[in-house]
Amino acid sequence: MSGSQPLRQALVARLFLTDAALVAGTPAGALLRRWWEAARALGMVHAVGSRPDRLPPPLPGRTGRVEPRPRVLAAVQRSGAGAYEMLVVTAVHDMVVAAVLLAPNDDRHDWAGLAARWWATAGRPGPAAPGLLGSAEQLLGELPRAVAGLAPDLLAGWLAPSVPAPGPLGPPAGVGPLHAWELPTGQGWWAGHHRLLTVSAEEDAAELSRWSWQGSQAGAPAATVHLLVAARIRHQCRELREEVPALWELTDRVGQACEAAGAAGVAGAAASAGDRLLDLESALGSLESVRQEAAAGVQRLRRRESDLVGAEETLHLLGEEGAGLAAPELRLVRWARAQIRTLGDALALADERAGAAAARASAAADRLTQARRDRLTLSQTSVLGSLLLALAAIQSLGYRVPLPNPVQPGLIAFLASLALVLPWLAQPRQEALLLRSFGRGFDLLLFAVSGACAGWLVGSSAAWWLGSPLPPPVVAAAVAVLAAAVRARAFRHRR
Repeated sequence: MSGSQPLRQALVARLFLTDAALVAGTPAGALLRRWWEAARALGMVHAVGSRPDRLPPPLPGRTGRVEPRPRVLAAVQRSGAGAYEMLVVTAVHDMVVAAVLLAPNDDRHDWAGLAARWWATAGRPGPAAPGLLGSAEQLLGELPRAVAGLAPDLLAGWLAPSVPAPGPLGPPAGVGPLHAWELPTGQGWWAGHHRLLTVSAEEDAAELSRWSWQGSQAGAPAATVHLLVAARIRHQCRELREEVPALWELTDRVGQACEAAGAAGVAGAAASAGDRLLDLESALGSLESVRQEAAAGVQRLRRRESDLVGAEETLHLLGEEGAGLAAPELRLVRWARAQIRTLGDALALADERAGAAAARASAAADRLTQARRDRLTLSQTSVLGSLLLALAAIQSLGYRVPLPNPVQPGLIAFLASLALVLPWLAQPRQEALLLRSFGRGFDLLLFAVSGACAGWLVGSSAAWWLGSPLPPPVVAAAVAVLAAAVRARAFRHRR
């Protein structure tokens, strides 16, 4: 059996999460605890040295803490008869990695059985959930001396029957003395799952163990770092693919908002200045809204690019010996950064166009506002000037209006209210209804007071003329209600 299959076959399963895995009530936290319980169900209940053998209690919220070096949060194991089974949960920067090792050190166990044992207990990860960056399955084993010297392209064919389908294709990537293949994911797995096959000659077993699981004093195992960075890159690329159509649609909406703002500033044959001002204000509001969306999109792209740059640098730091294994991720990084630059340039151009359109629309709105203020000032000056001229003429000529005393208070109140309301009525009808300087409530109150004053004058005049005890306050109240109702109806008709 040992001559036809790799020796000492082992499995390392990894789960890559954001630090949301440490927060209570999150999908990532539930997934981490599911793996923990699966490990305990397989007998991994013993502590690993002095490391904690329990997960840290869930936090009420994210702390934003960044670990400068990998820190083991919890670890449990099951060992016996030379077999090693272990789960280690590690905080790496702002992420959490759960890694499970199943190494029976018994050639009677194969990769298919180990994979079935773990995934049947823990369940396959996915689909994509908040806080889940990716998952990975690494198959590792040692080559018998009889096949250790096979040419790389022949080695894949020899390994294929032992690897759960789909198996390796083509020559491996060289990682020092190790041979590594990135395996196809296969059906039934989510898009963020990564499969890796790593083998070595028997004399290089220590290097295989160091690269795949043990790591070194300098840090985490190189395989964990590579797969973690690959998970981050693929996660960013998946999100970018989902976001690209929305960002292109956003650039189109910015362009449409610019066109709407430009059209609102053009004088129409049937549109009054008030209508145009309202249209301009609405267009400027819509334009500002999409500009804020575009700015938020640019910020997301910048954060994504910064993350990708950091991931690319980490892959390069792994050394030239892993360059072949990192090549697919580096191609993804180049693709993503090209997409980000293209989208960033498009959004920047759209924002520049939107800024120019907003400036033109604001200038047009300022001109319309100033013109309306000028007309209002002219009408107020005309009305008040004519009243003052009339009063001055009456006073200078000594003319006394032959009105009875009960009518005079109503007349004075009516003239005062008329001076207050006439500037509103002096505007064209459509523009008068658009005056919102003091709000609709003040507008209705103003016309109600004016109606009350008119009712007071009419009521007192009628009572004096007819010699009737008709109470002027009742008439004033009725006319006030009537004036407010007419004004409110005008507002509803305008809408």
